[in-house]
Amino acid sequence: MQTQKNIFYNVLLAISQVLFPLITFPYLARVLGPENIGLYNFSESYARYFALVAALGISVYGVREIAKKQDQPKVLSNTFTELFLINFIATCVLSVVYIFTICYTSRLSSHASLFYWSFVFFFFQVFVLEWFFTGINQFKFIAVRFFIIRLVFVAAIFIFIKDANDYVKYMQLQVGLTFFLGVINFIYLFKFIDLKNTKLKDLNLIKHLKPLFLLFLTIFSISVYLHFDTVLLGILADNESVGYYSAPLKLVKIIIAVLAAITAAMFPKMVQHFEQGDLIQFKKMLNQSFELIISIGIPTAILVYLLAPEIIFILFGSSFELAIIPLRITAPLILIVSLSTIFGFQILSVHSKDSAILKSAVAGMFFSLTTSFLLIPRFKQEGAAYIILCTELLVLSLFIYFSSKVVQLQNTKQVVIREIIFAIPYFILPYLISTLVTGAIIKLLIVLSCSLLWFIAIHFFFVKSSVFRVLVTDIFISRIKK
Repeated sequence: MQTQKNIFYNVLLAISQVLFPLITFPYLARVLGPENIGLYNFSESYARYFALVAALGISVYGVREIAKKQDQPKVLSNTFTELFLINFIATCVLSVVYIFTICYTSRLSSHASLFYWSFVFFFFQVFVLEWFFTGINQFKFIAVRFFIIRLVFVAAIFIFIKDANDYVKYMQLQVGLTFFLGVINFIYLFKFIDLKNTKLKDLNLIKHLKPLFLLFLTIFSISVYLHFDTVLLGILADNESVGYYSAPLKLVKIIIAVLAAITAAMFPKMVQHFEQGDLIQFKKMLNQSFELIISIGIPTAILVYLLAPEIIFILFGSSFELAIIPLRITAPLILIVSLSTIFGFQILSVHSKDSAILKSAVAGMFFSLTTSFLLIPRFKQEGAAYIILCTELLVLSLFIYFSSKVVQLQNTKQVVIREIIFAIPYFILPYLISTLVTGAIIKLLIVLSCSLLWFIAIHFFFVKSSVFRVLVTDIFISRIKK
C-alpha cells in the first residue's frame, strides 16, 4: 500500500506541475512575447545544464544509494553528507566557469543581468535535494511543499510580470522560489539526518567517485541532447526560434514528468525488492510500470499531436503559430522518454549497468551534436524538434537492447497491441468534433472529456486485469480508510 500512496502523491505533484504552468504559460507568452520568452528559456536552459553537470549523476545515484540505506540511520546520515559535499564542491568549481562565460562570451554578456541571476539559480540547485527525499519515500512532503511554494510563485508572476522587459524579474522569481525551497528542505531534513554526530573522519567521498564518474559521463552525454539543444538553437539560430521550440517542448516535458512520477515513485521499492533478492516482486512491479506507461502514454501522445493547433493557440496565442509543428514533432517523446525511464532507470540502473546507460547516452550525444550543426542553421526550431525526437528514439532502442540481456518483460506485445487497438477512437474524436464545433477551447474541452471517458471505460470495463484500475482502486480505498 505504501507504493500506491507514493504513486498517488508523486502523480499529484506531477499534475500540479502541469496545472500551474497551464495558468502561467498563456500569460507569460502574451506579456513577454516569443523573443523574450526565448531569451529567458535560453538562460534557464544554460543554468540547468550547469546544474545537471554539477550534480555528477547524484540525481540517479543518490536515489539508489539512499533507498538502500534508509533503514540504517547512521549510514544514511553519512551517505547523505558525502553526496551533498560532492555536489556542493562540484557546484563551486563550475561557478567559476559559469561566471567566466558570462564575462567573456558576447552572447551572454550582452544580457549580463539576466545571466547573473541565472547563475544564482544554478548555484541554489544544490539545495533542492529531491534525490534524498525521493530515496526515503517522502513523496507526500515533496508534493505538499511544491504545491504551496508554487502557489505563491504563480501569484508573484501576476503581480510582478507586467511587460515584455520583465524577463529578468521572472528569473529573479525563480531564484526566490529555489531559495525558499532550499530553506524548507533543510528544516525538514534534520528529521532524518543527524549532522551533529556525523564526523568528517567517518566520511568517505572517494568510494562514490568511480560510480559517479560513469554516471557523470552519462548525465553529461544526456544533457547535451536534453538541455544543450536549446542552448545550441540560441547560438546557431536566434531567440525567436528558441521561443518557438522551447515553449512546446517545455509542455511536452511537463506531461512526461507526470508519467515519470509513476516510475519514480515505484523505484525505491523496486530497489528494495532487488537488493533483498525478491525478483518475483521486482519483475511484477516492472511489468506494472510498463503497462501503466503504455496505457497512458499512447493516447496522450496522440491527442497532443492532433490537438497541437488548439493547444498552442490557447496557451501561447496566435503569435506562437510557428510552434505548432515543433509540438507535433515532439509529441511522440511523451511515450518514448517515458519508456526510457523504465528500461534505463528501472532496469539498467537497478542492475548497476551504468556502462550500458553510458554507451546509449554517448551514442545519443554524438548523433544530436552532428545533426544539430547540420540541421539547425537551416531548419531552426523544426530541425531541433526532429533532432531530439530521433535522438531519444535511438537512446530508447539501445536501452531496450541492453535491458533484454538482463531481464525480460512479460506480455509486452499483447499490452502494446491492445492499447493501439483501443487508441483508434482517439484518432477519430478530434476530426469528428471539428465538424460540430469551431471554437478552439470548446473543441479541446469536448475532445479531452470524451477521451477521458473512453479511457475510464477501457480500464474499468473492457480490460479485466488493468493495472490502472487496480492502482486507482487501491489509492481510493486507502483514502477512505484514512
